[in-house]
Amino acid sequence: MELRVVDPKTLLDNPENPRTSAPNVEADRRLAHNIKVVGLLQAPLVRELPDGQLMIVAGHRRRRACVLAKMREMHVIVTSSDEKLDGLAAGSENIIREAMTQSEQWRFVDKARREKAYTDAQISRALMVTPAYLKRLSLLAGLHDPILHAIDMGRGPDFNDLKVIAAAPVEEQRAAWAEMFAEMAEEDADPAEYRLNAEDPEDTVPWRELARFLKQARYMAVDARFDEATAKACGVVWTEDLFGEGGKDNRFTEDGSAYAAAQEQWLADCLPEGGVRMEVGDYGQAAAPDGYKRVLHWMAAEETDLMGYFLNPNTLKIDEIPLRPQALEEQEGTVPPRSIAPASVAAPKERAAISGTGLTMLGQIRTQALHAALDAVAEDVDPWDLVAALLLALGGQNVKVHTPEQEHYGQMTRRETALATLFPEGVLIREPALLRQEAVAVLKNVANCTISQHSGSGLTAQLMGLLFDADAQMPNMAFDDFLKCFSKPAIMEAGKALKLLPRNTGKEMRTAIMAHVGADGRWVPEQAGFGPAIDEWKAELTAMVRNAERLASMRGGHEADDEEEGEFDHLLTVEEELYETGQEGPDEAETTPTETADAGEAHDPEGREEDSAEVKDALLEQAGRVLVPDDANPDARAAVKAHLDSHLEVVRIAA
Repeated sequence: MELRVVDPKTLLDNPENPRTSAPNVEADRRLAHNIKVVGLLQAPLVRELPDGQLMIVAGHRRRRACVLAKMREMHVIVTSSDEKLDGLAAGSENIIREAMTQSEQWRFVDKARREKAYTDAQISRALMVTPAYLKRLSLLAGLHDPILHAIDMGRGPDFNDLKVIAAAPVEEQRAAWAEMFAEMAEEDADPAEYRLNAEDPEDTVPWRELARFLKQARYMAVDARFDEATAKACGVVWTEDLFGEGGKDNRFTEDGSAYAAAQEQWLADCLPEGGVRMEVGDYGQAAAPDGYKRVLHWMAAEETDLMGYFLNPNTLKIDEIPLRPQALEEQEGTVPPRSIAPASVAAPKERAAISGTGLTMLGQIRTQALHAALDAVAEDVDPWDLVAALLLALGGQNVKVHTPEQEHYGQMTRRETALATLFPEGVLIREPALLRQEAVAVLKNVANCTISQHSGSGLTAQLMGLLFDADAQMPNMAFDDFLKCFSKPAIMEAGKALKLLPRNTGKEMRTAIMAHVGADGRWVPEQAGFGPAIDEWKAELTAMVRNAERLASMRGGHEADDEEEGEFDHLLTVEEELYETGQEGPDEAETTPTETADAGEAHDPEGREEDSAEVKDALLEQAGRVLVPDDANPDARAAVKAHLDSHLEVVRIAA
């Protein structure tokens, strides 16, 4: 290699540059400002062409930034390595890069302040970040290590919760963390040092609850719904505010957890007659229970309206929201409420029988069993079974015609390899053994049982496992790493199925199961096999058919009647009749709107008004589902439908 100084404008772009998207102009400007402050830290890699010009191998963005920075000279590294490696070097340079975590960024900023005496303005210019971002990084200085670990994983709190948590002493953070994860940590491990499992996407932190636990806020007795007995039972201790307004209840507590527990107890035991308990949604908002909808401010009151109560997670006050029982058609098949009796309190969320890590492991094991089953039938597979399997594979969630699987750079996909093998000259090689071999290879490349939303095949791969008896290929599941993924009730149930005596702890039951099965035995729990896919598939098919029928009825519920030949011939307007005969009609003023309306009513078929109402309801439902996603707040969809209802009128035009 050779280091040279060149004019950045003389460098040629590489036509094989793996970055084909348009450059981000704003990002290039930030890099240009950074180069002005600290200089070019890494020289681009270039290759000298036969005519003496230099072509960029890696470093197009650095060259653009140097031009924006108005640099007349820049350093480049001229390579003399094998030209075939240029594409690999250009691609790998971008792919293997990894950004610094937030904690690593904070340590760098802290060191720059302490050892180099840089000001925040200098650091912001060098790193091309805002002072507000530096302020946020500074909050990391006072955090418990497992909290930093969660932030580095991308599962950290929002800025408001982060401020509250960072303001609390580390000892209090540690104690709160230990209480929160006491059941998740291993029996001999310190729960205060529990770290989130990177492979389990469901292993998260309820940051709002942690912030509330650590926040030194005052919760007033005047806002409490509970009585003194409940306060005493939940550990609420009142303190009198000596500077409060005279003649009012100025008692308060700073124990948010105890105050919230007492409010929850009131919701569970003391709801007024006809009151409904409401749970908190994903964004801290009240969620209407099944069978109810919120009564918005523009809705007229009805006799069946009742009051919903929920604990506001931000203020710990119990807020009231008016609710209304939904009509049968609004609940999509559910039974409408026949009374306004208090709704049952939702049970606390229990840990899943198998954790996310266990499901991931289970998906990989199922995939291996499926592939082994395909290998077992590769030589004599029934052609019709193979056709069915291919249909299942092509119907998998991970198959997208416009997004083929990612292969190594420059490598053919397995489907391309199969086509090249079967059609070398453009004509199919009709050799059954070769057809089976390539078809099974493509099936193995496409079908898998992983739980990834983007690359997993879903139920179709499990049905394929039933088709080829992949259950027979499942290995012994009685090993510690998998059994650890069971909750305590689930592992006890698994031991009961094996006729084992109850144990005191989940760890003891895991040991008992492994000892019972033995190193040479084989144990596969029922939910781990391919059989449960049958009921899930039937339910999915039923839902698909029901949805298709509903959409079909919305699209053409009355088209057959409307399209009958000559049905509305008698509704031709006067102008059309006269136009056909060539005569001139009477003056328009002779036909009054009233007469036209009366004539329309006289000829309107029986029941058209009711049909229009049904069509209108169907249109409102369809418009609501198009404008508001299925996972959105149902109240938002109801508001949209109500707004459209007030502005929409169905008018039938004669055919």
